[in-house]
Amino acid sequence: MEWLFLLLPIAALSGWLTARRHYKKRFSTQQSRFDPDYFKGLNYLLNEQPDKAIDVFIGLLEVNSDTVETHLALANLFRRRGETERAIRIHQNLIARPTLSPSQRDQALIELGLDYMSAGVLDRAEQLFLELLNKPSPPNETYRHLLGLYQQQKHWQKAIDMAKKLRSEHPEKIGAEIAQLYCELAEQALKLDASGSLSLLKKATQFNPKCVRAALLEASVYIEADQHAKALKSLAKVEQQDPHYLPEALPLLKTCYQALNKMTVFRTWLKGILARHPKMLSAHLMLAEVIEIQSGTEKAQAYLQTQLQQQPSLEGLHHLLSMGKLSDQTLLPLVHDMTDSLLQHGRRYVCQHCGFSGKTMHWHCPGCQHWGTIRPTELHFSSFEPLSDH
Repeated sequence: MEWLFLLLPIAALSGWLTARRHYKKRFSTQQSRFDPDYFKGLNYLLNEQPDKAIDVFIGLLEVNSDTVETHLALANLFRRRGETERAIRIHQNLIARPTLSPSQRDQALIELGLDYMSAGVLDRAEQLFLELLNKPSPPNETYRHLLGLYQQQKHWQKAIDMAKKLRSEHPEKIGAEIAQLYCELAEQALKLDASGSLSLLKKATQFNPKCVRAALLEASVYIEADQHAKALKSLAKVEQQDPHYLPEALPLLKTCYQALNKMTVFRTWLKGILARHPKMLSAHLMLAEVIEIQSGTEKAQAYLQTQLQQQPSLEGLHHLLSMGKLSDQTLLPLVHDMTDSLLQHGRRYVCQHCGFSGKTMHWHCPGCQHWGTIRPTELHFSSFEPLSDH
């Protein structure tokens, strides 16, 4: 193996010489293409004098339009750093140049619109994007930027219109997003027009039959109208759509079965769920509540104790303690307070895409801006492992 190490310096030297010849030749052919002011601008930039650098680069643009990509890259850098005024200045100067090709001007307009969005000037961003849409062949990304802008403004119908333009590219993904937007409209309509809300939820289901949110909202509308049998039909979809969301449906199911005086049927249904999903803690807890209603606290406690022996759970223990009537009355308040405190710190909802976690349900993830990726989680002891790191 020693001969291999002896060859390494020789190989490195050979590579250096080859690269030197290559770049010497390349530099000689390109040297005439770069104005000396270009390097002057770079020097200003490296010495943290961005305003002087911008002036130099803008001056260069008047001489050589080949530097457009450089200007776009520089402006994007400023925008990412939060220096939107500088980014806007560069893009505005680019757009003013008559030497730009149509595609370059479109790109500069898009970037300027993103600058305005970053600066919070949404009306000017919308005006630029709409100007691009009026062209015979508008850039497809304009629809995506307008979709994001309208979502930011909570203009749900306009967002739907933009999303429909993009559906052909990613039918399933965009369809799921459109369904969430219809759910937003349905929640707004619910305050004024229940029947209109139901119509919007049906549209949501047409675009995404697996939209759990639409099923839950539909059930809530029917419950509000005392139509509990219809609500149960809506809630029956949830397991097939995504069983991870069953914990969100259980309280609504309990309300329906109680109103219909069919708690025995609910008890049987819960046992069926647990046969298919034996580790679903929320279903065990709901079954304990039904047992307590039908057979008393002692039997409900006995059921929970058995389940806790098989599947230890902090939330289950908290639920058991909340039922009271345990032997050690001195220990009970202390343990109850401890479990209550731990539950307050638990991450009940977690985004499957970016890991965002919180205590309340968000259908639109605040972290990654994806729709329908946050799921309810079971609070087992593993949910509190991050607490030990702080």
